[in-house]
Amino acid sequence: MNRLSEKILPIFGCVSALALFYASCVEPFLIELTEKEILCPRLPKSFDGFTVLQISDIHMSKLGLRERLMLRLLKDLSPSIIAYTGDLIHTESGMAPFFKMAKSFNPSCGSYAVYGNSEHKNGVDQNRFAKSLADNSIIPLLNSHIALSNGTDTIEICGTDDPVTSNDNLSETFEGVPENRFKLLLMHSPDNIAEAVFRGADFVLSGHTHGGQVRFPIIGAKYTHSLLGSRMNSGLYSEKRLRSIIGRSPGASQLYVSRGVGSSGLTLRFLCRPEVTLFTLRSL
Repeated sequence: MNRLSEKILPIFGCVSALALFYASCVEPFLIELTEKEILCPRLPKSFDGFTVLQISDIHMSKLGLRERLMLRLLKDLSPSIIAYTGDLIHTESGMAPFFKMAKSFNPSCGSYAVYGNSEHKNGVDQNRFAKSLADNSIIPLLNSHIALSNGTDTIEICGTDDPVTSNDNLSETFEGVPENRFKLLLMHSPDNIAEAVFRGADFVLSGHTHGGQVRFPIIGAKYTHSLLGSRMNSGLYSEKRLRSIIGRSPGASQLYVSRGVGSSGLTLRFLCRPEVTLFTLRSL
């Protein structure tokens, strides 16, 4: 080993150890509140300013430090609705702490939830969880929709069951929804965005990717759990960005992919902070 290597290797080891400490003990708890204004051409005027708080991929097993920090971050918010976009609990043991946390929120127009792949494994009883959601004033939207009205104007809140486990059915989800009505769609994974666009979803909220969870400088996210590849990692997708992925014009449809709150596999986050997102919808 030459002298240069003798100097570099200890430095490299020290930097790697610090990076691992940061990724496992610091960044997973640096939850970011992302705020976005979304221009929605078909949104009725009376819904201008309607706010949606998206919470995704908590993978909850207990009311721990991460969840308490999230509650502190959100305590002063009063959204119109809360949209839970799947992977809310890791196992059934997460149900009680999840509902304890959810009771801290008070949206003016209700809370809505869809399932992710976590709700279809680890012994979770889907029927029991759906009933518990409803009993706790969170409406489960599992290939279904519900209308929200303001005066004479109405929008539709739609939700699919989990696309990852092939439990989604967008045809059933949109059945009976008037074609010209504004549609907010909750869909855990963004993999089926092309069909959602085809069926006229105006604004789609997804998660599942965790933003890649670990990002590298310059390279970015390498693995996102998405069939659409690393380009479908996080953030807002509309117009050119969405067209490049689905291969057709998305029209007025837009998609937001949340980095989520929790993590899967190793509890690591690097250059990919966990997030909750507050959207303010604007009409033309």
